[in-house]
Amino acid sequence: MACLLLIHIFLILAEDMYAPALSSMMREFSVSAALLNMTMFAFFFTMAFGIIVFGPISDRLGRRKVLIGCCVLFAICSAGCAASPSVAVLTAFRVGQAIGYGGVVTLVTAMVGDAYDIEGTKVAMTLLQSTIIIGPTVAPFLGTFLMAHWGWRSIFVLLAVLSVISVGLAMLIDETLPEQSRSSVSGSAVLHEMLGGFKTLMGQKTFRNLALFMSVAGVPYYAFIATASYVLLDFFTVSYLEYSLVYAAVSAVSIVAPYAYLVLSRYLKSRSILVVCVVLMGMAFVIMALWGQNGPWVFFAALVPFALSEGIARPLAFVILLRQPPELVGSASSLANFLYSVLTSLGTVVATAGWSNFVLANAVIMGVSFAAMAALYLVNLRRAHLDAADQAKV
Repeated sequence: MACLLLIHIFLILAEDMYAPALSSMMREFSVSAALLNMTMFAFFFTMAFGIIVFGPISDRLGRRKVLIGCCVLFAICSAGCAASPSVAVLTAFRVGQAIGYGGVVTLVTAMVGDAYDIEGTKVAMTLLQSTIIIGPTVAPFLGTFLMAHWGWRSIFVLLAVLSVISVGLAMLIDETLPEQSRSSVSGSAVLHEMLGGFKTLMGQKTFRNLALFMSVAGVPYYAFIATASYVLLDFFTVSYLEYSLVYAAVSAVSIVAPYAYLVLSRYLKSRSILVVCVVLMGMAFVIMALWGQNGPWVFFAALVPFALSEGIARPLAFVILLRQPPELVGSASSLANFLYSVLTSLGTVVATAGWSNFVLANAVIMGVSFAAMAALYLVNLRRAHLDAADQAKV
């Protein structure tokens, strides 16, 4: 378990460790923010497909060898990112990184499920989820330190080194899926079965709208990741240290948010909690639109309610979305994560699409997310059967 956790921590840093360097990279490559942020969009968008594809592949070939292959791919592409002479080459290597990372996300989760019983899985998954929180919190500090001392390329050099270590750790892990337990179904049959499950799930109004609600709530967070360096370092001209503190403070709110959901779930019905999420997103939009340009910490104040909204909506949604027949639980998890990754990756593109003011960009995206969440709730979710979350607390 320790090896799996370390691999996940090392590779999750790739999501946003180079965010502090974006403004510097824009000047070095002499490109627009929109073009440079294609490197971020490409990563998150491609990762969504890696998450879906490698599960069925490992069902046939075994977990360990596929995990090693994904770590090797990530290491090669990280080194390629460090040596990239242009944004086009950097984007291509970021795509390779994303494929490897998407595979690691799926395989680490699958190996936990293989290796532990129900009670052990609960503990293991709690530890695994903590690495998802640690990554975005630590990454900006590491990225800022490396950027300040050795430039942006050193960030990818460190990722390459960590991924080589991950290859070694993966080799130490025993196979968790013995040959007799592996799928004998052909690749085309696995694909047909997977697509059939997705079609069934998307045919469920509650699943479709709740998955979209959760994903829309996450879009402003990724817009913030994509624009943070431009807003804080260029617009507000803060130091790298203050940039890291603001970024880490937003991550800290994201850490608290799931626990806020646990508290709310003791006293409120699921529908009421969804309303809380909508209201919080609306508050974020108003604060950002009216006062977001008044300083870095006022900007942060606008980020607090949206981080709470996303952090509350996501665990609530998964509690309900995963209440499926056993044969659809895996598909439900993959599809919900896929939709989340695709929509949030699009948020990184919209946030940097030729805006003259990136604070305004964040405000507009929050406003659109607020309107979409309210519409999804009013059209379907307020009348939907959301009993699963309510039953879970009894």
